[in-house]
Amino acid sequence: MLKKASILLAVFLFFSTSSAFGEKITLAYVDFPPYEFQANNKADGILVKLVERIFQRADIDLELKFLPFQRAYQYTLRDEVNGLFNFYKTPERLALFDYSEKIIQNPLVLFVKKGSTITFNTLADLKGLRVGVLRGYTYGIDFDKDTSFVKEIGNSHESNFKKLAMGRLDVYVCDRLVGLHVARETRLISEFEILPVPVIIMDGHIGFAKDKHKSIILKINNIIKEMHQNGEIEKILGSYRH
Repeated sequence: MLKKASILLAVFLFFSTSSAFGEKITLAYVDFPPYEFQANNKADGILVKLVERIFQRADIDLELKFLPFQRAYQYTLRDEVNGLFNFYKTPERLALFDYSEKIIQNPLVLFVKKGSTITFNTLADLKGLRVGVLRGYTYGIDFDKDTSFVKEIGNSHESNFKKLAMGRLDVYVCDRLVGLHVARETRLISEFEILPVPVIIMDGHIGFAKDKHKSIILKINNIIKEMHQNGEIEKILGSYRH
């Protein structure tokens, strides 16, 4: 009887962890509207929908957790959550995380007060200015290392836009769609202009705990490539570009 019970237990454990019942992954998403945000205690946003579709097609069970970016970063390092999005590449991060294929591109642009005489073509044009940035975020290697301008670190887009409106910042660098969304939500949109030349266009990925989820990444990368090739990702994103 004991032997039979042991066999049944072994069979149960095998099937409960095998791909027959599907794999499971937990990803953190952050406050990055309209790409990703929490509404009514549920994950929402265009990038959330894309990620959910990718994992559904890959037949991988997906759980999403809403976390502040810095916490999501640290949790992923320790594999307390398996990954996070939207996540940019830097040399330092490449040593600590594995990455999916690029899902989206994020043009990081400069918001200025309406009527501002500030122009931008290269980072040299920011010399001496007070530039708003978000804590823990990267804006590309050259921008991150540049010390010719003052980086004023804020904890939220809302607070940085309010600082810009009050003249406490000269410019605020932000993804174009995110900035437009937040400026509208805070009813400050009429006070700002967007400079035409982006600071940088960053590729948005899912970042994963290093060397922990290679098979998952391989599966979803095939789906992401297919969705880019057939134009599905671009079509969905296009409906959000105002």
